[in-house]
Amino acid sequence: MSETLELNLSDDQLQLLRRYHAHTGVSAEDYVIALLTQTRPTLEAVVEAFDEAGGDGEAVGRLFGSRMADVLREREANAR
Repeated sequence: MSETLELNLSDDQLQLLRRYHAHTGVSAEDYVIALLTQTRPTLEAVVEAFDEAGGDGEAVGRLFGSRMADVLREREANAR
């Protein structure tokens, strides 16, 4: 299942994406999808930290840091 997401971009952002497309042939939609794909581990880590922290801001920071350290260790292991 997929959903459609509409983004309201500033004129500067839209112009930059148009220029990027002119140079690379990559559409704004494909650029945003690639960006979200690449940053998904970070988004997952912060959401999981919020889920577990129960409203404790300091716990969010600790949990997020721990999750990101796990992500980096996993990337290093996979790079070998």
